[in-house]
Formats: sequence, C-alpha cells, structure tokens
Amino acid sequence: MALEFAFVSALLVVYGTSYVFTFLRRWDVPLLAVEILAGIVFGSAFGFISPGSAGYDFFEALAAFGLLMIMFDAGLELDPEVVREDPLRVAKLGLLTFVLPFLAGVGFALALSLSPFAAYLTGVTVSTTSLGLIYPLVEDYGLVDDDRGQLILSVTVLNDILSVAALAYGVTLVTSDSPVLGVGLVTLALGFFFVVLPFVLADHISNTVREGVVSNPVKFGVFLMIALAFAVEEIGVHAVLGAFFAGLLVAIVTSDGHRVERDMRPITDLTAPVFFFYVGMNVDLGAIGGADPLLLGGVLVLGLGTKVVGAALGGRIAGLGGDTTRLLTAAMPGRLSISVAAAEIGLSRGIIGKPLYDAFVLLSVVSVFVAVVAFRYVANGAASDAI
Repeated sequence: MALEFAFVSALLVVYGTSYVFTFLRRWDVPLLAVEILAGIVFGSAFGFISPGSAGYDFFEALAAFGLLMIMFDAGLELDPEVVREDPLRVAKLGLLTFVLPFLAGVGFALALSLSPFAAYLTGVTVSTTSLGLIYPLVEDYGLVDDDRGQLILSVTVLNDILSVAALAYGVTLVTSDSPVLGVGLVTLALGFFFVVLPFVLADHISNTVREGVVSNPVKFGVFLMIALAFAVEEIGVHAVLGAFFAGLLVAIVTSDGHRVERDMRPITDLTAPVFFFYVGMNVDLGAIGGADPLLLGGVLVLGLGTKVVGAALGGRIAGLGGDTTRLLTAAMPGRLSISVAAAEIGLSRGIIGKPLYDAFVLLSVVSVFVAVVAFRYVANGAASDAI
C-alpha cells in the first residue's frame, strides 16, 4: 500500500495561517490563542479546512494528539509544593478565586435550564486560570523570584489543581460505564499525584528513574503520556487525564518541569496548533450572531467578572497590599488550555451543545487578551509593594 500525503494541504493551512496573526505576539498574546483565531477565520469563516477536505482524518488525529500534549504541558507546569509556602493565605485566595466563579457558573447555567452536567462544565470553565498564560507574564516582569509573583503563581497553581480535579470528576461521571468505579479511580489518582507522589515518594522515584528521564526527557515524556492516556481510557476515564498526570509525574521526578517543557517544545509546536485550529474552526460564527445574548454575555461576564471579584475580595481578606491585589486581580481571569479542553471534551461527549461550546471558546480567547492587557497595565504601574 502506497503512502498518501493528502494531509499536507490541511497542515499547510494550519501552520501557514497562524503567521497572519503573529503581530499579536508583541503584546504577549500566547501563540495558541492566535491559532484559535486562525481556526475561526480560515476554518470556520472561509472553510479552508472541512470534514470533506483531503487528509481530514489525519488532521483530526493530530488534533487529538495535540490535546494530549496540551494536558501533558499543563501537568509539567504545576508544582503542588509551591502551595505549601504560604498555605493558609494561598488557600483563602484559591478558594475565593475558584469556588466563587464555579458556583456562579453552575447557578447561571441552571437558571437557563441547562442540564446539570452542562451547568457543572460551565462552572469549571469560568473558574479556571491558566498557569501557562500567567507564568510568562510574571516572568516577563521579573516577578518570578518576588514574593508577589510567587503568591500569584501559587494561587494559579491551586486554581489549576482544582480545575483539573473538577473536570476529572465531571467527565468521569458522564462518560464512565461505571461512574462509581470511575470516581473512585479518579480520587485515588488525584490523591496519589497531588499528595503521595510530591510529598512522600518524590525522592525515591527521582532516584530510581531520574537518569532515564534526564537523558532523554522527550522520549520518556511521550511514552509516559501515551501509556497513561491509554491506561485511563481503558478503565473508563478520559485519556486527557492520563496525559495530565504523566506531565505532573515528569515534573515531580525531574524537579524542573519548565526545562522539560522547553525540551518538548518542538512536539508541542507541531501538534498543539492543530488542536487549537480545530477548536477555532468548530466555532459557528453564524450561530454566534444569532445566539442567545443572555447565554453568550452571561458566560463572558461571569468568566471575567467573578474572577476579578474573587481576587479582589480574597486580597482584602488575606490582607494583601494594594499593588499585589491589583496584580492578582489582573491575572486571575486569564484562561486558555483547560477551558478550551473542557469545551472540546464537553462537545465531543455530548455534554454541551454548540451554543455553549462557542461561548466557552469565545470566553477563552477574550480572557487571554483581557488578562494580558490588564496585567501589563498594572505591572507597569506597580510599586515594590510588600505582600
């Protein structure tokens, strides 16, 4: 059987069109948000790629692999130990910036008579904050080693942990053939990866497999990601959770997830843009124009407003300084990977419909620009304020 290369035309569109929006990188807009825009414009609006395009099956498969890589990277970015540096303050801020938006999202969706699971996914989407977006902003302004920057990153890490846990339970309850067993397995996995592994077994595992990971982190990381994704899919839990746990395991074993992420950047750059383009091309622009303004506007207002309110209220309760509170308030609405992944999982598993999917994707794109602009504005005017 001869090899076929019809898929190259689809990939040419994906990789080529993203360059149209590269000027947005000057304002620290993540390239992946640019890829969503490219998918909306060149996929949804102009139809350069559609299910009838040559090589579309390969395009879809590469998009699925890209989603695994995105969740793997999300695991790499997390460091559960940073939460321990100031646990009480971080817990207050984390709960207010996650629980308040989550409850507001669930209540809003239920008020619109959406299904309980759609309401649950709405809560997850409006409550998450993307560490992959916030970390570069904190780093750009030299705040990584600053107490304020560490606090912001710690709260973001806790938000990501809570988001992944909530997403894991929600998806498992809906998609698992045995929901009770699935929830039990997810609970065990979360406890192992977020408690036992980082705080009990980290040193032992590092000494056992560290050499193999460090010598070839890309090969080890991809193998572990695929192996855990396959394993959790086989037991009835979504494959993306296996990819996330693989990234978290590698980060804990190496104690340097950001370096491993840089080493694996070529694979992410190859696959993640395809997923985000795929997300963008599935946005129905015609439906957005005729969408229920209450649904669309409500998701946007809640996704941005409740995070701001939660951060501002949390800053006051935790006794933060003015500049620190403003930096936290600017950062918290920023979301991308987890919210987009939740939207795609929800649509593909029949949990949500297209109108809510479109609202989630639109919120993800808008929140990137809002967080970047707001953080730059606040950081440029911030004094050396004590926490």
